[in-house]
Amino acid sequence: MHALSRLKSRSGEAGFTLAEILVACAVISVGLVAVATGFGYGVDGVEAGRQQSTAVFLAEQRIEQAKDLAARTPNLAALTTANLPATEAYGTISGAPPGYRRTTTITLNPGGTTGARVDVAVFYRPVTGRGVLSTERSVSLSIFLASR
Repeated sequence: MHALSRLKSRSGEAGFTLAEILVACAVISVGLVAVATGFGYGVDGVEAGRQQSTAVFLAEQRIEQAKDLAARTPNLAALTTANLPATEAYGTISGAPPGYRRTTTITLNPGGTTGARVDVAVFYRPVTGRGVLSTERSVSLSIFLASR
């Protein structure tokens, strides 16, 4: 008899009820959904930063090419669209991913001084977790070069 009463007291004391387990599962599920959503936004943010960094690199690359051409020839004679193409379509920029296009505008100084302004714009369509967006984003850089 003593063993039977001892067994009853243990079964009444230990364990969780079904309602408590369901509430705990619901709370954990809400937390996991929030973490998964935040992870998705984080991945999108990292990808957006990578794409913008690539666009800045491509614009800086063209600016450096313009500076090199300006330093090698007198009176900025090499700053032409033959040496720096005015437009490069998607997939045509050498060494760049196919999702970028670049435009270069060279404006010679109309005054008596020899100088030129070089404007470079790099365009790309952002890639997110939902696919490629239809709107373009861009990065623009400018430099003014003068002959010595």
